[in-house]
Amino acid sequence: MNRYFSRIYLPLMFVGAAGLIYGITRVQSWSWLCVLLLAAALVGVGRDARAISWIHFLPAGLLTLTAFYLIYQYANPFWHRVVGWQTESLRHIFNWNDWFSRIPGNDAAFMRLWQPRWLTRYMQWVYAYGFTLSYWICIIRAFFTRDVTKLGRYALAGYLLQVPLILPFYNTILLQEVWYVQGTPDLLERMMSPEAAYQTVLNCFPSMHTSIAFAGLLLSLREKSRWYKAMLSVYCISIIISTMYLKIHWVLDVVGGMLFAAGCVWLADRLVGSRAFQGFAVKFEGLGQRLERRMHPAAGEGRN
Repeated sequence: MNRYFSRIYLPLMFVGAAGLIYGITRVQSWSWLCVLLLAAALVGVGRDARAISWIHFLPAGLLTLTAFYLIYQYANPFWHRVVGWQTESLRHIFNWNDWFSRIPGNDAAFMRLWQPRWLTRYMQWVYAYGFTLSYWICIIRAFFTRDVTKLGRYALAGYLLQVPLILPFYNTILLQEVWYVQGTPDLLERMMSPEAAYQTVLNCFPSMHTSIAFAGLLLSLREKSRWYKAMLSVYCISIIISTMYLKIHWVLDVVGGMLFAAGCVWLADRLVGSRAFQGFAVKFEGLGQRLERRMHPAAGEGRN
C-alpha cells in the first residue's frame, strides 16, 4: 500500500473522530461541565479496551459513531413533531393524573425535605443534560474501547430500542408532570407559556430520563474500570433523583422507567448475542482488518 497513505491514515481517522465528538457536543450546546464529565469517563478506558489495533477498528467504529451522531442530530426535531402530533390529534385512552396524585408519597415529597439553592442548581443541570449525556458518555467511551459489539449494545439498550418501545405508553397514557398537576411552580424554571407548558409536561410514564440513565448504569457495571463504574453510578443516580427532586416525575414513573430499562437491556443482550448480529459485526469489522493486512501484512498475519 502507498506509504504516504499509511502515514496519514491514522491521523486523518483520529481527526475525523475528534470532529464527530465535537459535533456531538454541539448538538445541544454542552456546557464545559458536560465535556469535563465526558473526559473523566475516559480515564482508565484501556482497562476495558479490546486487544485490536486502531487501524482494525476505526473504519467500522467511525461509521457507527457517524450513524449515531446523525440520529442524535435529527431525532430531537422528530421527537418534538411526535409530541405536537400527540397534542393536536391524539386522544389518550387512560388519564392517570388523579390516580397518581392520590397515591401517598408518589409525588416524592421526601426528596424535597432539604432544598438548598446549590442543590437545586445541581439538579437542574443534571436534568437538563441527563436525557442525552448519560447515553453519550457510554457511547463515546465504548468507541474508545474499540468494541463495535459494545457500541451496539449501549446504543440499543440506551436509545434505539427505547424510543419505539416507549411510544405506545406515551400514546395511550396521559400523565403530566408533578408540578403541573399540583399547580405549583416549575422547579426547572423554564418560564413557559401555558400552551408550551401543556405540550412539554406530557409523556411521564415511564420516565425516559430514568430509563436511559438506568440502562447506562446497568451496562456500565459490567465494565472493569472501578473509576468508571463509580463515576457513572453517581451521575446516573443523580439523574434519577433529579426527576423527583424537581417535581417532574412521580415515584411510579421512576420505578416504571427502571423496569423498562432493564427490559431494554435484556432485549439488547439477546439481539447483540444473536448469530445474525455477531456475523454482521465480524463482516463489518472486516473492513478494518483487510486494511490492516494491506498496510502491515506481517502484523495482520500474526493476529490470525
